[in-house]
This record gives sequence, C-alpha cells and structure tokens, in this order.
Amino acid sequence: MSEGRTPGRTRTVGIVVAVAALAAAVYAVVSQLTGPVVFGEDDREITVSSGTHFSIRLKDNPSTGFRWVLAAPEPDPAVLRMTGGHYDADEPARPGSGGLRYVDFMARGAGRTEVTLRYCFRCGTPQADEQDENSRTRRFRVTVD
Repeated sequence: MSEGRTPGRTRTVGIVVAVAALAAAVYAVVSQLTGPVVFGEDDREITVSSGTHFSIRLKDNPSTGFRWVLAAPEPDPAVLRMTGGHYDADEPARPGSGGLRYVDFMARGAGRTEVTLRYCFRCGTPQADEQDENSRTRRFRVTVD
C-alpha cells in the first residue's frame, strides 16, 4: 500500500515545486517590467508613497572627471534613504561618450526632505574642486505620503 502512495506524493510535491517556480518567475518578470519609479533631473518636486523605491536620472559623463554625489545637507533619514545607483552608457558605448546616472532611494516614512546632488570634479580626492565653474547642483524636494 505504501508503494502505491509514493508516486502520488512525488507527483504532488512536483506540482507544488513547479507552481512555486512559476510564481517566482512571474514575480521576477513583473518586477523587471515595473521597476523603480524614475524621475528626471527636471522633476524638482517628487511625491512618493512610503516604501517606494525610486531613482533620479541625470545626464553624466564619467570620462570628464566629474561625477554626481549626494551633497550636504543629506536627506532626513527618517523620510528617505539613498540605496545606491548605477550608470548606463549611451549606445554604442565609445570612449568619452556620456550616458545616464541613476541615483536610487527608498522612501522610509511620511514627511518632507530635500535631496541635493552635486556634479563635481574629482569629488573625494585631494584634487577635488567642488567650486569649479563647471560644477552644478540639482535640488529635489521629496514628499513621502
């Protein structure tokens, strides 16, 4: 009798595993399609819900020695937290060509705060010249509901 039940249990376990794998695949596809909300550098007023992951997209060209950094004052950590970022080179990627920088945030709790991003030359190095006439600053007012 126990031999007759084993194939049924094995089949049930197989179906459960297959359904779980399918659910995980669907979730991965939906996450990739929806992704974080992306705001451009002209979106100076940003409103998001608590728990939302979002990015601010800025034109960038790291080959010039300039880069975008989070500047003081930093956002209120109870409202917003920077979570990282990435750079996407223009296609086709060529030496000296530019691209887009994405600075990623997580909305933590209700409130208002500011994000200040500075495009500065060799930031964080002894040669840094943040007051260079070519540096620029972008300020974003972020409201988290």
